[in-house]
Amino acid sequence: MTFEFKGRTAFITGGASGAGFGQAKVFGREGCKIAIADIRGDAVERAVAELGSEGIEAHGVMLDITDRAAFIRAADEAEAALGPVSLLFGTAGVSIFGPLEKATYDDYDWIFGVNFGGVVNLMQTFVPRMIERNLGGHIVNTASLGAFFANSGSGIYSASKFAVH
Repeated sequence: MTFEFKGRTAFITGGASGAGFGQAKVFGREGCKIAIADIRGDAVERAVAELGSEGIEAHGVMLDITDRAAFIRAADEAEAALGPVSLLFGTAGVSIFGPLEKATYDDYDWIFGVNFGGVVNLMQTFVPRMIERNLGGHIVNTASLGAFFANSGSGIYSASKFAVH
């Protein structure tokens, strides 16, 4: 069975730059409608404009993926603009680099909140909707090599990405 991407809606966290924006371009070029969620509003605007210049239908939402209520509002907005989401990409990620003994509780909370909590919020927000609609779909949560290899300067990041894995 072949999965048809054309006409589907993809929701991509961290979609305004890096790997997330790469996903937006690849799937947009395959005919998907693209919902970009990112905490940086200016980057969202630039990304949506660039996708639009290629003829890709896109909608951007400024979103702190650690905010569950905001996540639900962003999902509602994206689906109102582009239709039901059936492709999920949990791509947003953050890190600090340095020795763990210099990390703070805030560092742990921020990195786990974005890298793992953002994935939890994505899944809890969209998976019940996807199941209810029964349209099929795909979910990709980016763990990165940090889930498999830790170095002395990225312990919190690696732990958070291992949780995603």
